[in-house]
Amino acid sequence: MGRMRTVEIGDELEPLVKDVVQEDMDLFESFALLDHPNIHTDPKAAQDAGVGRDPIASGRMTTAYASEAAARFFGEKWTGTGKTDLNFIRPVKHGDILTVRGVVKEKTVEVGGTRVVLDIWVENQRGDKTAVGSASGTL
Repeated sequence: MGRMRTVEIGDELEPLVKDVVQEDMDLFESFALLDHPNIHTDPKAAQDAGVGRDPIASGRMTTAYASEAAARFFGEKWTGTGKTDLNFIRPVKHGDILTVRGVVKEKTVEVGGTRVVLDIWVENQRGDKTAVGSASGTL
C-alpha cells in the first residue's frame, strides 16, 4: 500500500483545461437519450428558450469536468468517496475554454481516511466563473 500524501489547507488543485465544442456537446447529450430538439444541441430550441442563438452546454458536462479534476486530485479513492456540489452561474457555449480550479478548504479525520473538502470552480477563457461549489473525497 502506498504512503498517504500530505495535503494542507490552501493547497491548489492542478487546473484542468477543456475546449468546449458543439460536437462534444452533441455527443454528451446523446448519452442522455434526448430524442427531441433541446437547448444543448439545437440553435432554434436555444433561441426559443431565451438562452441566445447558440446552444449551451449541459450543466452535467461541467460537472463531469469538475469530477475529472477532482478524480485526478483524490486518485482511486474518488470512486468510492467523492462528492461534488456545483451551482451553475453562467452559460457555457461552443468555443469556450473552461478551466477547473480548486483549493483545499478543510480536512477532517473520518473512518477510512481524511476527508478533504475543496472549494471548486470552473471559469471560461475570460476568467468569468461559470460554476462554483465544492468537491470532497478521502485520502
